Amino acid sequence: MSAAQGKERRHEPTAGSAGQLLWLIAALGIAVLPHLPHVAPWIPLLIALISAWRLRAAQRRQPLPSAWIRVPLAVVGFAGVFITYRQITGVDAGSALLMVMAAMKLLETRGHRDRAVVVFLCFFLLFAAFLREQALWGPVYLFSGALFVITALLQVSRRRDAIAAGPAVATAARLILQAVPLAIMLFLLFPRVPGPFWALPQRGAQASTGLADSMSPGDITELALSDAAAFRVRFDGEPPPTSDLYWRGPVLSEFDGREWRMRAVSFFPGLQDKVSRSDKLTGYEVTLEPHGRRWLLALETPVFWDAPKAITTAPYQLVRFRPVETRTSYRARSSLTGDTPGWMTPRGRSADTRLPEGSNPRSTAWAQEARAAAASDQAYLGDILQMFREQPFFYTLTPALLGAQSVDDFLFNTREGFCGHYASAFAVLARAAGIPARVVTGYQGGELNPLADHLVVRQADAHAWAEVWLDDRWVRYDPTAAVAPERIQWGMDSAISSGSLAGADRLRRGWFGSGLYMSWDALNAAWNRWVLGFGPETQTDLLRWTGIAEPTIRHLVVGLAAGMSLFLGLLGSWQFLRGRRRLDPLARAYRELCARTARAARARQPAEGPEEYATAIAGLRPELQGDVESLFGAYARLRYDGSATEQRVARFAAAVRRFRPGRRPATQPA
Repeated sequence: MSAAQGKERRHEPTAGSAGQLLWLIAALGIAVLPHLPHVAPWIPLLIALISAWRLRAAQRRQPLPSAWIRVPLAVVGFAGVFITYRQITGVDAGSALLMVMAAMKLLETRGHRDRAVVVFLCFFLLFAAFLREQALWGPVYLFSGALFVITALLQVSRRRDAIAAGPAVATAARLILQAVPLAIMLFLLFPRVPGPFWALPQRGAQASTGLADSMSPGDITELALSDAAAFRVRFDGEPPPTSDLYWRGPVLSEFDGREWRMRAVSFFPGLQDKVSRSDKLTGYEVTLEPHGRRWLLALETPVFWDAPKAITTAPYQLVRFRPVETRTSYRARSSLTGDTPGWMTPRGRSADTRLPEGSNPRSTAWAQEARAAAASDQAYLGDILQMFREQPFFYTLTPALLGAQSVDDFLFNTREGFCGHYASAFAVLARAAGIPARVVTGYQGGELNPLADHLVVRQADAHAWAEVWLDDRWVRYDPTAAVAPERIQWGMDSAISSGSLAGADRLRRGWFGSGLYMSWDALNAAWNRWVLGFGPETQTDLLRWTGIAEPTIRHLVVGLAAGMSLFLGLLGSWQFLRGRRRLDPLARAYRELCARTARAARARQPAEGPEEYATAIAGLRPELQGDVESLFGAYARLRYDGSATEQRVARFAAAVRRFRPGRRPATQPA
């Protein structure tokens, strides 16, 4: 192409109608919508500005920018993404880069291919949203978005203006429905790697319920309840009583006078062997939501588990080597005795009785006096619980802010708080009396979902309790049970008066809201278990169910190939028989037109389109050029432009009947 031709092409009116461009920009908007909360604000602003300019240019038939403008803009967009995210990989940075490049591509949408590239970028953006969020609403949005984007692809691929939305959406829906059986077959039989292959890490003066590796109740003036599920549990038999459901998480042993922190992790292989195997063990399966930390949740005390690369630490905390970045399922069995054997060295006793010098002097003095009056350590600890039970202590999620001596202020002044306040005070009082003690955080209780037969443990069920060293065992003491026994027996909801709840929380905890919540949770659990959790083990079980005793990857590949071949064969046969039974009037007229031109010149080749065939006939019979181009062009418009009304098809059939080209002359080459 010469320079003059290139310049003329660059300044020619942009291809595609305004209607097609609107479909294209709308598809881009649908694709980027799930990413908006996760990308920098300048990216959606850039997309909006480019889209508005592109629409204005199409309406005014202005030329598109040249490569001298587009290339520097693309480089600036790439650099902006890299500067913002310090990388171009990962869900957030990768999605941002895709969004910027899709917007830049709008600046050169001159033909069908350019518009199709934008549509394909929209598909990638939709799938990238599923990498970030695999909740139940995700596939619903993915399906709806794919339907819209496929409709946009049909619209922008047309040679003329866009057709009505209804017929276009119906065509896209038929295409998706025809692909559904193949998608299901690929999902069931395509060889899987361990874990869902689409899963990527998820990161994510008011505190929120949940777990952390430290606890400072003196700095919290309001604890916000969260109904988000922390994990779900299926028991092998009847669930234990709620009062026995202590889900062990981080163990906090270091205390600086205000904050409790985890000690450096230490491992003692074979520690669980010290748990009496004669104890009755409770078996269960946990589906843990991603939380970005290394710990797993298990009923105390875990004895067996099948979580890969997981081990118990010295304080019986179940951890694994890598953070939990994806939804994880594992089975475990635990002893629910409430006390655990272990070791206590002189150095360990010193560490677990240490208090900062000068910290909380009133609490220390009270503890030493009460321990001197008590007959034993057990009696002294019982006196602490009796104090919490009989004196005016209150359980609340909105405690007063504590002073520098937080435990003193709590025990002798405010006397109100939640589980962290009581566990911290109990452990300090135990240490002040020379008894090794620590704080254990985790979850307590859970809510049975009768629709799915599993227990839902929410972030609002986060809890803290104390452990003390007695008779060569770590024994659990939960002072919250002395102040608010309903919290342990019936859960967080029962510990809080309904009058203190906001409107949304009151609706959630009412019978109607609770029913909706449980129904949604049951659907989510089924989605997590049968779709997101569908891995190699489930595939193996599926093949065994079909009668294959020792399934291998070869069986999966053979089954997949056979199934797809069978489905495609059935679909092709159905389409062929359906086409023979229901040949529409337009197809009959076109068949008649091809038969007449075959007698006049030559037969149409199987892969020859109507316009290509008309050009070939005109070359063989120049005198028929006007008629064949008119008739074959009319058929292409009726068939592919969506304008095949009954009246137009009837006029086309009548024109075909009037077309009598005569037979091919004897001297005409074949």
